[in-house]
Amino acid sequence: MGLPAITSGRFEYWLRQEALAPVVRALQPLLYWVAFVWRRLLFRTTFIAVTGSLGKTTTKECLAGILKELGPAFRTYRNQNSPGAVVLNVLRVRPWHRFAVLEVAAAAPGMMTRPARLVSPDVALILNVLSTHTTEYESLQQHADEKEKLLRALRPHGFAVLNVDDPLVRPMAERCGGRVVTVGTAPDCDFAMEQVTARWPERLSFWLKTAAGDLPVRTRFVGVHWAPCVLAALAAAVESGLTPQQAAEACGRVEPFAGRMQPVKVPSGAIVLRDDYNASIDTIETSLRVLEEARAQRRLLAITDLSDFGKNRKQRLKYLADITPRIAEALVLVGEIAEYGRRRAIDEGMPPESVHAFPTLREAAEFLKKELRAGDLMLLKGRTTDHAARLFLAQLGEVGCWKDYCPKRMLCDICWELRITPEQMRRAELVPPPALSDLSQPDVDPAQQAM
Repeated sequence: MGLPAITSGRFEYWLRQEALAPVVRALQPLLYWVAFVWRRLLFRTTFIAVTGSLGKTTTKECLAGILKELGPAFRTYRNQNSPGAVVLNVLRVRPWHRFAVLEVAAAAPGMMTRPARLVSPDVALILNVLSTHTTEYESLQQHADEKEKLLRALRPHGFAVLNVDDPLVRPMAERCGGRVVTVGTAPDCDFAMEQVTARWPERLSFWLKTAAGDLPVRTRFVGVHWAPCVLAALAAAVESGLTPQQAAEACGRVEPFAGRMQPVKVPSGAIVLRDDYNASIDTIETSLRVLEEARAQRRLLAITDLSDFGKNRKQRLKYLADITPRIAEALVLVGEIAEYGRRRAIDEGMPPESVHAFPTLREAAEFLKKELRAGDLMLLKGRTTDHAARLFLAQLGEVGCWKDYCPKRMLCDICWELRITPEQMRRAELVPPPALSDLSQPDVDPAQQAM
């Protein structure tokens, strides 16, 4: 199955960013109150707000995909979750939408106040409180307090879905004024999971435990770190009217979001795990674990930089050099002082011919065009502003933009400067999940099962 032709939306995105954005910013105070009134007129639509340090977009996509079984479901446009974007997304909801699933960010103190009041959710999901964006907060507790504002805006008849495995989310259950649905790994959770597995090429699978019974959940997501997101989405869907079986089956049809551990096969036959939209230390550790545990002929890590790490560039490269020898057979570093990281990785025991450093993305892309081959599994990681996706996109065609710095906080796939055609984009294929083994035996190698 080929990639969605998201390039067809480039003109629309250019229109939004270049022509309409200045007008929207100028009218934002007025638009907020228009959206405030519009949301209250949509009394037949169930508004669901999703927040958390990581996983908002995947949870939103998963939940909206499941709720389609009950009726039309609106979802936040891509990952636009800032206060201004929440206003626009509320205005896009229509009376015929039975559900509206919205991402709401809390990346800085005070950021949640107005969106929470605007959305006034019928259902609120709080996933986690992690070190992402902590440069804006004095402490993780302050970060948690900001996210908790969403619960205070919950409608009287509504309910909250809380991931109580997170130590900063768990106490929110006692202070929530509405009904609370707990999710996590503890047996006393309303929706619990166990036997979680996702060793590549297998996808995330687990047993869902509810009051109605236990059943297996098989998804298309790569990595066990998505399990709390999927569990929260399943809980919200079941509490909204689906049976656990219906919700689990619908969940199994939801594809990974672009740039969030999305597995894509390029023309060389190599598989790229695209995790190129976010490079916070929390996402780095989880995605590196996927690569470390993966079954593949050769594992490669291609990375630009980390964020939310609180160290200078050399220290970040040293961190990567320390851990890469045990998780990958080859390392590709990109950046001004990438050569320093190469030397450190060699010092840590990696063969010199397996470590490559390039000052620019364009040079790295040219190398990967020749280097990648069938049987390779490459994890692609980079900060949002690095636009590392171009390392993947260059495998499909001639990339039109190689800026060293780009302020756009968007996927290159939908950028009007990319110039790769929809036909070239279709040269890449989403990798479907294999036939999953019995969840009660998650670590059995398929080759051993055949013996």
